[in-house]
Amino acid sequence: MAVTVVDWFGYRTGDRSPAAEAAADLEYCPFIDDKCEKVFRDGLVSGVCSLKQSTRDGVVCCPNRLYGDDYKILRDVAEIAFGPGLDLVAGPSAHRRAIATNGPVVGVFGKRWGGELRLPQRSGSGSYFVDWILALVLPSGLDRFVAIEVQTIDTTGNYRDSIAALRNGRQIAESGAAFNWENVSKRILPQVIYKGNVLQRERKCQGGLFFVTPKPVYDRIMDRLIGNGQQLPPYPLTPGAVTFLSYDPDWLNAPIGAPAPLVQTGRLTTSVVQIAQAFIGVTNLPPMGAYESAIDAALR
Repeated sequence: MAVTVVDWFGYRTGDRSPAAEAAADLEYCPFIDDKCEKVFRDGLVSGVCSLKQSTRDGVVCCPNRLYGDDYKILRDVAEIAFGPGLDLVAGPSAHRRAIATNGPVVGVFGKRWGGELRLPQRSGSGSYFVDWILALVLPSGLDRFVAIEVQTIDTTGNYRDSIAALRNGRQIAESGAAFNWENVSKRILPQVIYKGNVLQRERKCQGGLFFVTPKPVYDRIMDRLIGNGQQLPPYPLTPGAVTFLSYDPDWLNAPIGAPAPLVQTGRLTTSVVQIAQAFIGVTNLPPMGAYESAIDAALR
């Protein structure tokens, strides 16, 4: 199914304001205040933040799009995990700030803040990253922390036709790309389970893992795990918890000349055990004889 671009270099494709045009001309991402990082192998900067299939809502396909509203997702997670009103500061300076203010602060470790922190791999070689660590830091030192993983959706195929049309007067054109929903099972869920189990063994990771996605990705995860429009059972925040937070741009209410604001569209705290059991479970199987039916259909 063909796709079109919903927002480009941070702005809706139909936005012809000077700010939107300047962002495209400079290949600038307003969410990270830097040059767009979404680059093809040949060096072409795509600028694509979100894509839309003709019969469905738009889906964010660049993680940096979820850092809108001045990293709203980090402030939301800090409030859920540690309470309201705490300042977010770059991780390496957090202890100094806590001492200087004689109060708690949230140290942020992640790209463009305090650097990403590595998680050891099972084999003992190499490493996994979590995208963000938020650490509650007191004048006496580290009190507790949580981890955040941010996932959007990958694509298959090519949407260069859409980009070429946008570069030619912001024209809207379909292209033959598609969303790679198979990655939910192949890559996204195994990472959630592995990282959730690693963090469960951390004494000071009292709020577990926060997993931030667009709502369509969250819905696909729940469909893969439990199906029938249901979701996993809720749990309180604990070291073994995984909190799914979904965010989507409010494209319909975005003012001209500004990126669409982010809206939190879903929240569920469950446990990594529930996710793992559902992932390997046998309760959401296709009908018996599905392979036979597919072969018969192909032979006709």
